[in-house]
Amino acid sequence: MTGENSHDSARRSARWAVAFACWVAFVWCHSLVQGPQSSLESGLVVTLVRPVFEMLGVHDADLMSLLVRKAAHFSEYAVLGVLARGLFSTLRSEKGVRPFPAALLVALVPIVDECIQLFVPGRSGQLTDVLLDLSGVVAGALLAHLVARDD
Repeated sequence: MTGENSHDSARRSARWAVAFACWVAFVWCHSLVQGPQSSLESGLVVTLVRPVFEMLGVHDADLMSLLVRKAAHFSEYAVLGVLARGLFSTLRSEKGVRPFPAALLVALVPIVDECIQLFVPGRSGQLTDVLLDLSGVVAGALLAHLVARDD
Protein backbone atom coordinates (compact mmCIF):
# COMPACT_ATOMS: atom_id res chain seq x y z
CA MET A 1 0.00 0.00 0.00
CA THR A 2 1.38 3.42 -0.90
CA GLY A 3 1.47 6.27 1.60
CA GLU A 4 -1.33 8.06 -0.20
CA ASN A 5 -3.54 4.95 -0.32
CA SER A 6 -2.85 4.25 3.35
CA HIS A 7 -3.68 7.85 4.21
CA ASP A 8 -6.91 7.71 2.18
CA SER A 9 -7.87 4.45 3.86
CA ALA A 10 -7.23 5.92 7.32
CA ARG A 11 -9.33 8.98 6.47
CA ARG A 12 -12.13 6.75 5.18
CA SER A 13 -12.01 4.70 8.39
CA ALA A 14 -12.05 7.87 10.47
CA ARG A 15 -15.14 9.15 8.63
CA TRP A 16 -16.95 5.86 9.20
CA ALA A 17 -15.90 5.87 12.88
CA VAL A 18 -17.21 9.42 13.41
CA ALA A 19 -20.50 8.61 11.67
CA PHE A 20 -20.86 5.41 13.72
CA ALA A 21 -20.10 7.20 17.02
CA CYS A 22 -22.48 10.06 16.21
CA TRP A 23 -25.27 7.62 15.39
CA VAL A 24 -24.71 5.68 18.63
CA ALA A 25 -24.83 9.00 20.51
CA PHE A 26 -28.07 9.92 18.72
CA VAL A 27 -29.65 6.56 19.63
CA TRP A 28 -28.55 6.70 23.25
CA CYS A 29 -29.56 10.36 23.67
CA HIS A 30 -32.97 9.57 22.24
CA SER A 31 -33.33 6.88 24.92
CA LEU A 32 -33.05 9.65 27.50
CA VAL A 33 -36.32 11.18 26.27
CA GLN A 34 -38.92 10.66 28.99
CA GLY A 35 -41.97 8.51 28.35
CA PRO A 36 -44.57 11.25 27.80
CA GLN A 37 -42.39 13.12 25.29
CA SER A 38 -41.54 9.87 23.51
CA SER A 39 -45.26 9.08 23.24
CA LEU A 40 -45.89 12.53 21.75
CA GLU A 41 -43.21 11.91 19.13
CA SER A 42 -44.75 8.55 18.23
CA GLY A 43 -48.19 10.16 18.13
CA LEU A 44 -46.99 12.74 15.64
CA VAL A 45 -45.67 10.02 13.35
CA VAL A 46 -48.91 8.06 13.72
CA THR A 47 -50.84 11.16 12.68
CA LEU A 48 -48.65 11.52 9.59
CA VAL A 49 -48.93 7.89 8.49
CA ARG A 50 -52.50 7.19 9.65
CA PRO A 51 -53.85 7.26 6.06
CA VAL A 52 -51.39 4.52 5.09
CA PHE A 53 -52.38 2.40 8.08
CA GLU A 54 -56.07 2.87 7.32
CA MET A 55 -55.50 2.00 3.66
CA LEU A 56 -53.93 -1.25 4.93
CA GLY A 57 -56.93 -1.92 7.17
CA VAL A 58 -55.30 -0.93 10.49
CA HIS A 59 -57.65 1.35 12.43
CA ASP A 60 -56.59 0.76 16.05
CA ALA A 61 -54.57 3.78 17.28
CA ASP A 62 -52.71 1.72 19.88
CA LEU A 63 -51.64 -0.80 17.25
CA MET A 64 -50.53 2.04 14.98
CA SER A 65 -48.44 3.49 17.80
CA LEU A 66 -46.88 0.11 18.56
CA LEU A 67 -46.00 -0.44 14.89
CA VAL A 68 -44.50 3.05 14.60
CA ARG A 69 -42.38 2.53 17.72
CA LYS A 70 -41.13 -0.87 16.58
CA ALA A 71 -40.42 0.43 13.07
CA ALA A 72 -38.41 3.25 14.65
CA HIS A 73 -36.34 0.73 16.61
CA PHE A 74 -35.72 -1.40 13.55
CA SER A 75 -34.87 1.49 11.23
CA GLU A 76 -32.53 3.35 13.59
CA TYR A 77 -30.60 0.13 14.11
CA ALA A 78 -30.63 -0.65 10.37
CA VAL A 79 -28.77 2.65 9.95
CA LEU A 80 -26.35 1.50 12.63
CA GLY A 81 -25.87 -1.75 10.69
CA VAL A 82 -24.99 0.19 7.54
CA LEU A 83 -22.51 2.33 9.45
CA ALA A 84 -21.02 -0.68 11.26
CA ARG A 85 -20.56 -2.51 7.99
CA GLY A 86 -18.79 0.50 6.47
CA LEU A 87 -16.59 1.03 9.51
CA PHE A 88 -15.57 -2.56 10.03
CA SER A 89 -14.99 -3.28 6.35
CA THR A 90 -12.54 -0.36 6.16
CA LEU A 91 -10.89 -1.39 9.43
CA ARG A 92 -10.63 -5.00 8.25
CA SER A 93 -8.86 -3.98 5.06
CA GLU A 94 -6.69 -1.39 6.81
CA LYS A 95 -5.85 -3.03 10.13
CA GLY A 96 -7.06 -6.60 9.91
CA VAL A 97 -9.93 -6.15 12.39
CA ARG A 98 -11.82 -9.45 12.66
CA PRO A 99 -15.60 -9.44 12.12
CA PHE A 100 -16.65 -11.45 15.20
CA PRO A 101 -15.28 -9.11 17.91
CA ALA A 102 -16.56 -6.15 15.90
CA ALA A 103 -20.05 -7.70 15.79
CA LEU A 104 -19.98 -8.19 19.56
CA LEU A 105 -19.14 -4.53 20.01
CA VAL A 106 -22.10 -3.51 17.86
CA ALA A 107 -24.38 -5.93 19.75
CA LEU A 108 -23.61 -4.06 22.96
CA VAL A 109 -25.18 -0.87 21.59
CA PRO A 110 -28.83 -1.97 21.90
CA ILE A 111 -28.14 -3.64 25.24
CA VAL A 112 -26.80 -0.36 26.63
CA ASP A 113 -29.68 1.47 24.94
CA GLU A 114 -32.29 -0.60 26.74
CA CYS A 115 -30.38 -0.32 30.04
CA ILE A 116 -30.42 3.48 29.70
CA GLN A 117 -34.20 3.35 29.38
CA LEU A 118 -34.47 1.52 32.72
CA PHE A 119 -33.47 4.78 34.43
CA VAL A 120 -35.68 7.16 32.44
CA PRO A 121 -39.13 8.05 33.82
CA GLY A 122 -41.90 6.53 31.75
CA ARG A 123 -39.57 4.25 29.80
CA SER A 124 -38.61 0.61 30.20
CA GLY A 125 -35.90 -1.62 28.84
CA GLN A 126 -37.20 -4.56 26.86
CA LEU A 127 -35.38 -7.71 25.79
CA THR A 128 -37.71 -7.91 22.79
CA ASP A 129 -36.50 -4.46 21.71
CA VAL A 130 -32.88 -5.64 21.92
CA LEU A 131 -33.78 -8.53 19.60
CA LEU A 132 -35.63 -6.19 17.23
CA ASP A 133 -32.67 -3.78 17.28
CA LEU A 134 -30.23 -6.58 16.49
CA SER A 135 -32.47 -7.63 13.60
CA GLY A 136 -32.26 -4.07 12.30
CA VAL A 137 -28.46 -4.12 12.58
CA VAL A 138 -28.27 -7.36 10.61
CA ALA A 139 -30.70 -6.09 7.95
CA GLY A 140 -28.77 -2.84 7.55
CA ALA A 141 -25.40 -4.58 7.38
CA LEU A 142 -26.70 -7.09 4.82
CA LEU A 143 -28.23 -4.34 2.72
CA ALA A 144 -24.97 -2.37 2.82
CA HIS A 145 -23.04 -5.49 1.90
CA LEU A 146 -25.30 -6.15 -1.08
CA VAL A 147 -24.93 -2.64 -2.49
CA ALA A 148 -21.29 -2.00 -1.56
CA ARG A 149 -18.52 -2.01 -4.10
CA ASP A 150 -15.52 -3.53 -2.38
CA ASP A 151 -12.23 -2.63 -3.96
